[in-house]
Amino acid sequence: MDSRIERFRAYFREKNGYNLVFILTAALLLVGVGAFQYFYTRKLLQDEEERISRMELTTHINLVVNTLKDVESSMQDNSWSILQSLQHPDSLFGATRRIVESNPLVDGACIAVVPDYYPQKGRLFETYAHWVDDHLVVEQIGGPDHDYTRTPDFSKAVLEEKDFWGDPYDYGEDPVRELTTYSRPVFDKDGRLAAVCGLDLDLTWLSDTLNAKPYYPSSFGFLTTRSGELVGEPRGSRVSPKTVQYVTGLMADTTVVRTVKGHDRIDVINFRDPVGGERAFVCFKPMDRDPGWTIAQVAYWDEVLSPVRRMMLRILVMALACLLVLLFILDIFFMNERKLQEAGLRQARLGSELRIAGRIQEEMLPKAFPERKDLAVHGLLAPAKEVGGDLFDYFVRDGKLFFCIGDVSGKSVPAAIVMAVIQSLFRMVSAREDDPSEIISALNQEVCRNNETGMFVTFFAGILDLSSGVLRYCNAGHDHPAVVGEKVEFLPALANLPIGAFSDIPFASQETALAHGSVLFLYTDGVTEAKDVNRRQFTRKRLLETLSTESRDPEALVRRVEESVRRFSDGAEQSDDITMLAIRYDGPAETAVIHEGVTLCNDLSQIRPLTTFVRGVTDRLGLEDRPAKSLRLALEEMVVNIIHYAYPKGTRGKVDVRAWSDGKAVRFTVTDSGVPFDPTAVPSVDTTLSAEDRPVGGLGIHLARALMDSVRYERADDKNILTLEKKL
Repeated sequence: MDSRIERFRAYFREKNGYNLVFILTAALLLVGVGAFQYFYTRKLLQDEEERISRMELTTHINLVVNTLKDVESSMQDNSWSILQSLQHPDSLFGATRRIVESNPLVDGACIAVVPDYYPQKGRLFETYAHWVDDHLVVEQIGGPDHDYTRTPDFSKAVLEEKDFWGDPYDYGEDPVRELTTYSRPVFDKDGRLAAVCGLDLDLTWLSDTLNAKPYYPSSFGFLTTRSGELVGEPRGSRVSPKTVQYVTGLMADTTVVRTVKGHDRIDVINFRDPVGGERAFVCFKPMDRDPGWTIAQVAYWDEVLSPVRRMMLRILVMALACLLVLLFILDIFFMNERKLQEAGLRQARLGSELRIAGRIQEEMLPKAFPERKDLAVHGLLAPAKEVGGDLFDYFVRDGKLFFCIGDVSGKSVPAAIVMAVIQSLFRMVSAREDDPSEIISALNQEVCRNNETGMFVTFFAGILDLSSGVLRYCNAGHDHPAVVGEKVEFLPALANLPIGAFSDIPFASQETALAHGSVLFLYTDGVTEAKDVNRRQFTRKRLLETLSTESRDPEALVRRVEESVRRFSDGAEQSDDITMLAIRYDGPAETAVIHEGVTLCNDLSQIRPLTTFVRGVTDRLGLEDRPAKSLRLALEEMVVNIIHYAYPKGTRGKVDVRAWSDGKAVRFTVTDSGVPFDPTAVPSVDTTLSAEDRPVGGLGIHLARALMDSVRYERADDKNILTLEKKL
């Protein structure tokens, strides 16, 4: 205990005591916030409960009104039948039966004829249809024992000659039911008052309807007439009759303070239950139509506010627990403050080391390029953090430009380490290899070795022949570069998997020709996926629009895109590394319309990249569908034949397909290093023979020779070279 007190004293001596005051003040603020939250939530719950009660009240009003309208509709629908039945008194029995049968809400129906309307039936004649033990009984009940002319409903209908709803009344003995009657005067064809038709509505459903599934356990609803008589009184022991009578008295007392809520003008009265003394309120509203009943809904504040009270109790308990925890934390804080200071110093050293690592990483990127008339290059790497996972590189060897761009998955130090390894491997492999697919395959083998973290790299490698402008490239899951020439478009690239995904996957390379003065613009997804403050992306479309400029200077293009991304981001934090590499080819002008190629492995899965490549060539030549399909079919047949037979089973080999066109003809050259085979020497297939009589094989070669204008073969440098040509 003495040691803790001494630590407190030492803490204050070091002028850090205000931190303790701050923490204790925060604890008191926590309690204050809890109290404010309690009263604020209490007010919200009060308003919400009143809204729910008003909503339930409106629902009940609509339900009662719709029920009354349904009964009134039954009267209207049967008015013609009643009028026709007046011609024959015995027809009134059928009319009352039809009314009851047509509407399940109608408990009974009567037609009371004015006295002496049917002399042959006597002075009083009233047909009455009603249900008795699930049977519909129709009888004549008028007579000395039942003089209906003395009833209030009959007298009112005869006197006022309009329809109306009567006051509720009890009917029957066991059980006693509460009914209300809808009465309408009936006039014959001569316009004389002939009878009064009444429809009985059973009100026993009101109590169950008004109190079905209450929002709170003690909530209840009821209905009163214009005179204040209670209808639909809640049944059961949960509501005291004394409470109901007290509430109806409050509603009838105009001196009681009440408020009007909502656009539907519902009255609200707060009161204390005379039985238990609980605070409660009643929402009520008279119906704005006949019979003018008033529907009420009662709720108790204790039930409404019990959740917020429980919440406040929990908050107080939590606040006390927080105070104890804060005191414990203070004790630990004093002990660990020096450790935190030491950790801060270590963090500062780590930040300094990261900045040094960033500078080292920057130094690894190429900075200068030899002065050449046939080439101009400029690159930029802007990491999102101190160190990044993007890379680019380029160098010239044997009259060819070797270049690459890549994006390592992840961020910070691990990505930077992989980036350095990839860049070093690219330099090492490219020093002896001239096929971009082989370069990427070698990189993939090294990255997949012991890759327990599952990191991968999207990568694009290219080799540009500076004497001819022929570009051979291989794309490993990277964004397609853009070519800025007569028009700006993305370079077609096959869908190879990224480096590091699987160690045994093949990579296919492609070939095309860059026109004189065109620029190859490479970038990482940090450009196209840069976000503004609204999380919208820069997009590939906006990149093409930015590159659509008359300038072909690589540095100007890179700066233009960088500035466009910066303006688009408009102050939003950079979320990914931004890397760009622009290469302008200033060598001899290329006269060919098409000059490109693709390198495939001897695997049938490579037929799809072949089809994609040939379709791209035929689309750029503008060939119609029929000749384009013929070219694809001829190439596929020859390449499938090479995949099947050129290399021994179980060995891997390459199939190189190159396309050339001057706009008048198209030429495809297929090269492989397999066993010597001259398809032009294969005898033509006799298609007049039946399938059983023809020898196996040779049909694909026959088909290719039939589709192409010229098929030539030569064996050079231990390679099979097959040339297929088609005039356009």
